Amino acid sequence: MESISSIKDLHKYLELNSNKKITLIPTMGNLHKGHLELIGQAPANTHKIVSIYVNKLQFNNSDDYDSYPRSINLDIEKCKDNNVDMVFMPDDSFLENINEYEDIHLPEFTNHLCGKTRDSHFLGVYKIVRNLFDMIKPNYACFGIKDYQQLLLIKFIASKYFPNLEIIEVDTVRNKEKIALSSRLNKLDKKAILKAANIYICLTSIKQKIIDGKDFNIIRDEEIQNLESKNIKVEYLEHRTNTTLNPVKQDISDTSIFIACFIDNVRLIDNIQI
Repeated sequence: MESISSIKDLHKYLELNSNKKITLIPTMGNLHKGHLELIGQAPANTHKIVSIYVNKLQFNNSDDYDSYPRSINLDIEKCKDNNVDMVFMPDDSFLENINEYEDIHLPEFTNHLCGKTRDSHFLGVYKIVRNLFDMIKPNYACFGIKDYQQLLLIKFIASKYFPNLEIIEVDTVRNKEKIALSSRLNKLDKKAILKAANIYICLTSIKQKIIDGKDFNIIRDEEIQNLESKNIKVEYLEHRTNTTLNPVKQDISDTSIFIACFIDNVRLIDNIQI
């Protein structure tokens, strides 16, 4: 396995391997089983490239960026153990050398959910991911359903600018308590992690009640009150369509429940499809 930091070396590497199909797995590092599942979903016989970069552009809070868990040596070992061919770990100069696109028009759905409170978050995701796609020109790229709004944006970028790129959607990986795996869980102690199990309990409870025909607006208030009684601060809890992220009116098919909340000041997101 090779590790590369400079864009110049990246171009050399890609030129030497130009005869191979590539699967790109973009990450911010601190790899866990969810990331390893992304790697594992790469199509057989493709060249697997994992990018590790904590993207400053997508953080609307500098403290959150500074405290984001980093474990580069362990990440490299995990990539080796999972048959990754190359790890691209750009240094801080990466931002100085990326293309500043003039044709950026983010889709309307980026204004909903996380887009309401995280200023320029999706613009930051857009810039880095589009640049990675431009530089590496992968045939496939793997992204998780846990970050569903981000996944929609990635699919938008691919459909608009990279028609030969196939986006592989990977199911959310959960631990035994059904908590969606996230690097941010490393910022929580054991007591707080057990508290996080209430997020999935909440989602499954709402799902069943919606299927039973109950009014989501009434259910939401009850569930938020229940979570906040357990010291889980809810940022949003929404029932939205899977294609536009607009509020659901009547038809509950192709819809999901989305949540963002804080446990001990650590922001966690999750979703579950109806």
